Amino acid sequence: MSNNLPKILVSAAIVLGVVGFFVYSSLGDAQHYKMVDDLMKSPDQWVGKEMKVHGWVEPGSIKEWIDDQQMVRTFTLEKGGKKIQVSHKGPKPDTFRDQSEVVATGVVQKKDGVLVVDASELSAKCPSKYEGAQSNKKLAEQPKFQ
Repeated sequence: MSNNLPKILVSAAIVLGVVGFFVYSSLGDAQHYKMVDDLMKSPDQWVGKEMKVHGWVEPGSIKEWIDDQQMVRTFTLEKGGKKIQVSHKGPKPDTFRDQSEVVATGVVQKKDGVLVVDASELSAKCPSKYEGAQSNKKLAEQPKFQ
């Protein structure tokens, strides 16, 4: 039996090492997810970090132009009275517009003293399909005349 003890200990050490490596490597790639109002509670701690920032597009804040044959846009995301600027290059989601719910994935940076999400990806949610369902439900509840 004493012959098996070193083999068991070595096997356990290898398993623990592999598990530890995977946990450590996945922590390095962890991406933070914050609503705009949560992020703005302590904005300096997020500068230089890649994260997902969730909010609503402030009406009238979208600016778009073409730079070097690529579409560029800036806009403001807001939630709970807190705001953050977002810059993005490339195609935009079909449902991206004023007051749309958006998740911007990118690196938080300070540019000229202003916090900006330099977004590599935008995801816009589409509330219209839910609003239509609510309207249809209200129509069904109306009294029917005979």
